Amino acid sequence: MRKTILTIFKKELKDTIRDRRTLMAMVVMPMLLMPVMTIGMFKFMEYQMEKQGEKVVKISIIEKGEAPALIEMIENQEKIEIVETDGEIKDAVTNGDLDLGIIIPENFQENIDNQEVVGIAIIKKSTNLDSESALARVSFLVANFNDQILQERFANQEINPKVLSKVIIIPEDVATEKETGGFLLGLIIPLFIVMWAITGGQYTAIDVSAGEKERKTLESLLLTPVKRMDIVFGKFLTVSTVALTSVIVAIGSFYVALIYSGGFGSMMQDGQSSGAEGIVESAAINFSIEPQAVLLLLVVSIFLVLMFSAIILSIAIFAKSFKEAQSYIGPSYLVVILPVVLVNSMPGFEPTFWFFAIPAVNATLLFKEVLMGVYNSGHILLTLSSLIIYSVIAIFIATKIYSKEGVLFRD
Repeated sequence: MRKTILTIFKKELKDTIRDRRTLMAMVVMPMLLMPVMTIGMFKFMEYQMEKQGEKVVKISIIEKGEAPALIEMIENQEKIEIVETDGEIKDAVTNGDLDLGIIIPENFQENIDNQEVVGIAIIKKSTNLDSESALARVSFLVANFNDQILQERFANQEINPKVLSKVIIIPEDVATEKETGGFLLGLIIPLFIVMWAITGGQYTAIDVSAGEKERKTLESLLLTPVKRMDIVFGKFLTVSTVALTSVIVAIGSFYVALIYSGGFGSMMQDGQSSGAEGIVESAAINFSIEPQAVLLLLVVSIFLVLMFSAIILSIAIFAKSFKEAQSYIGPSYLVVILPVVLVNSMPGFEPTFWFFAIPAVNATLLFKEVLMGVYNSGHILLTLSSLIIYSVIAIFIATKIYSKEGVLFRD
């Protein structure tokens, strides 16, 4: 590395560390924000699930006298309150005065005694979570009521209930503990890496370009006997170093918070352990990451950071002030993040080979594969080679922009 480049790099890095705003964005925010997001999000979800399960729902029933046995089952439930309504039951559910309305048809018990099918009208509001919760509880009670009816009919006709024996499904998950943990990590880590690769060095890129123009210090730097290329590379290395530090701090703090908090792993286990009749045991989840996966994630992240740093630096130099540079970078950030979010959230999405040549998207797809223990050499080579090419192009464009006096000193 040329001595002048190293000198500019040290100078810009020292200024970055001294700047509290940049230091907050580089270290403090990712270090604090990621654990808070990780632990807080899942604790909030658990709290909401518990709160929803404990909430008492309001139900109104029309023609209660037609189904005394079923009504008694509903009335015995602690989390269900049966209330009377004066007006139209549909209006009460629509307005939120009721969570669920039940309309019992006439001759309900008579039809049951005649072994005929009977329909119960349920009035719900799908946009009301309490309404959906009430429907789930009533559906469970109706299922138990149907079982009682069948048992009584078999007993009256002296039929063995085993005639209703059916085939049950006993699922066996062949995914390993690491694959399950890698799949869950792949839902979040790739998105966070791309996000911090952009935002981590954003303030530094703006400060060393538009910030210097605003402070009128860029002119004095350009008057020194230093080649324009060296100045660009010094600033570029500073932005890249800051961005890579942010990525490592953010992902490291997220991973530590995930391991110690249990995160979505415990929630997934709770959901699986509550399966039908306890047949399915909860799957173990291993969030450990293989050393080769960590190394590959780091290498890809480096080239991702190099590419984004050069792009942001090129955009920021067009601005005349810090605020103007932020307005330029905002839309470009969305252009990158939206495709990544879309690809990362599409269920069952199977990318073709050439998807691994799309910048940012290729890193996301490769991260998801690697975290699940899949090492496709073709995907790895295409992702790395394409990111290297994009990085070189972005750096070349940045040097060209810095060589144009009209861009550097435009009014």
